[in-house]
Amino acid sequence: MTRNLIVLLTLFTLIACQSPTGDRAAPHSDSISAVDTVPYRTTEYFQTSPYYQSRGDQYDTAYFRASYPTSDDTQFNALIMQSMAVKDRADLEHMGESFLADYDSYVEEAQQPELTHAWFQDIRGRVMLYTPTLLVISKTLIEYTGGAHGNFAELYDNYDLQTGKPLVLQDIVAADQQQKFIALAEARFREVEDLAPDTPLTDRYFFDEGVFALPDNFAFDKEGLAFQYNPYEIKAYAEGVTQFHIPYDQLKDLLTAKGQQFIQEIKTVHP
Repeated sequence: MTRNLIVLLTLFTLIACQSPTGDRAAPHSDSISAVDTVPYRTTEYFQTSPYYQSRGDQYDTAYFRASYPTSDDTQFNALIMQSMAVKDRADLEHMGESFLADYDSYVEEAQQPELTHAWFQDIRGRVMLYTPTLLVISKTLIEYTGGAHGNFAELYDNYDLQTGKPLVLQDIVAADQQQKFIALAEARFREVEDLAPDTPLTDRYFFDEGVFALPDNFAFDKEGLAFQYNPYEIKAYAEGVTQFHIPYDQLKDLLTAKGQQFIQEIKTVHP
């Protein structure tokens, strides 16, 4: 394993660690969590490439891993899979097979296969918040397919359990309060970034024409609305993710009836 890849994997230890088994698809493992509305367990799916490479006294290969919560609730399981961007377990297996097939082709076509670097793709779904009417899911994707560094993203999905549909900001922010909401969000963003109210956003950030824009990526949590820009969205890769948070007590006059309902329920479930 090269020095660059060792450094990359070390940075991702909490989410992506490799333990080759020699099997194309290893058995999944389950762990039980009793959180919020119903108990659920975390299931892991793991595949490896048949191409192993010797690096001194170590062996290395490409892998695909996905872990996600499952429960006895049909709607819960369907929404988790939707958030993972697949229809069912078979789709997940196909995703892994496709990723590893690309790696296998890369090795087979390389002039010096012994010098190729192992790839990996690690997708992790987890429950951030779960109430009788709201399910919030985080999906973390980490992958390396060669080059100077890997790729990372964390995406949020907020599901209305009464309709089964994902929520967008327009569902929870009143139409006549949109501009006030954006102004509040920009103030919070500038506070986190240590920017004065009149500091231009043209030099360090990728906002179009220097105009602040909200990310589509937001999540309800126990205290407020969390927003995240992933690498390359508004900054260079080396800057990492950018996050800011708006407490619920600053939002009470800006929300739709449904948005207020969600927040009241969150406060009841998580006093």
